[in-house]
Amino acid sequence: MKNLKHIIAIILVAAAVAFTARADDSQTAKPKPYPLDTCLVCGMKLGSMGDPYVFVHQGQEIKVCDKSEQAAFDKDPQKYLKKLADAEAKLKK
Repeated sequence: MKNLKHIIAIILVAAAVAFTARADDSQTAKPKPYPLDTCLVCGMKLGSMGDPYVFVHQGQEIKVCDKSEQAAFDKDPQKYLKKLADAEAKLKK
């Protein structure tokens, strides 16, 4: 019975260490760079009103004119990610 408790404890510790290592890897991975020179939300040229606000969403760097526009992005991120994908495809042509 004591051996079973020790084995379970070792398994739990190993799982916790593995989970922690995986969580650290995801946070140190570099996000995909933002390819546009315009704001993803309003379309204005980035930098025309000061430094852009930069954040990361699901591994993709996003740049907007200011922090308040992140709220608009957060309301419908799929809309803006599609807009970004369409703009990237247009750039590749």
